[in-house]
Amino acid sequence: GLMPFTSYECYVTANTSVGEGPPSNNDTAMTDEDVPSRPLVFNLTRIGDPNQLMATWSPPDPTNGIIAAYTVFCKMPSDEEFTIRDTLNNSTLSATIMGLMPFTSYECYVTANTSVGEGPPSNNDTAMTDEDEPSSPQNFMIATI
Repeated sequence: GLMPFTSYECYVTANTSVGEGPPSNNDTAMTDEDVPSRPLVFNLTRIGDPNQLMATWSPPDPTNGIIAAYTVFCKMPSDEEFTIRDTLNNSTLSATIMGLMPFTSYECYVTANTSVGEGPPSNNDTAMTDEDEPSSPQNFMIATI
């Protein structure tokens, strides 16, 4: 079959029992977009902030069209479902994931989207956010002995 979002140059020849005739003029056509393949090499890393992680990835190959957006999904180990953490434009290959809990493990992945729809997820990666300074002690009292 033909590959999605690929330009093909075609011509036609006619054949009889005597032989093949001359080729027609060439014509070029492009196949339609499809959903992209999975983004490659997804990594999740600490960035020195207790409420943030950095996600990086490489674009799908093949893209099967024009990448319209990337969507990053994450969850904590105790969560049942992944939730959308960020949606980014087509040229962005990294995301700072914000609003996370300090000193907590997160599992994330990314998907790519064309005008046709969302492709399969990248590999999952796991990272733990940095520790934060402790909050002040509550209800502190000195008892007399």
